[in-house]
Amino acid sequence: MNLKDEFSKEKLTITMAKYEMYYQVALGNLISQTKTEAMSYDIDFQQALGALYELFSDLQDFNYAEEVIEKELQKQAAIDAVQNFVNEHLELIKEKKFELEPTINAINDEEFFNPAMIEVCHKQLDNQIETWQGIITEELSAQIMASIEALEEN
Repeated sequence: MNLKDEFSKEKLTITMAKYEMYYQVALGNLISQTKTEAMSYDIDFQQALGALYELFSDLQDFNYAEEVIEKELQKQAAIDAVQNFVNEHLELIKEKKFELEPTINAINDEEFFNPAMIEVCHKQLDNQIETWQGIITEELSAQIMASIEALEEN
């Protein structure tokens, strides 16, 4: 895996679409499980880019199959959704109405995303990609690539 290839405009558009989709489905699952009030389903772009950079940096020295990368992307998005959910609903942890450890374990064991959740993701992928094609412009892509190159030099 080549880190710069993963952050090319085309690949980043698809990756961000998938990340956002997995994040939103994971967050929806957490909200549904806990019967809490909805919170923003928007991702933090900078946070997502940082998470993706860390993920791809960890994977770059290995020749992984696309399925492994997809599963790792699912895990990362779900972990980020859990983190943001917990930050918004810390009282659920304190009141023991939400157990964090079993959720994290389910994510890491690839048991969190059930077939229905994956089906929702697949149905929404084209719409998500279209949205991100409008967000990730040539200029933004060049800025991201310059940032990646600067990080790689350090």
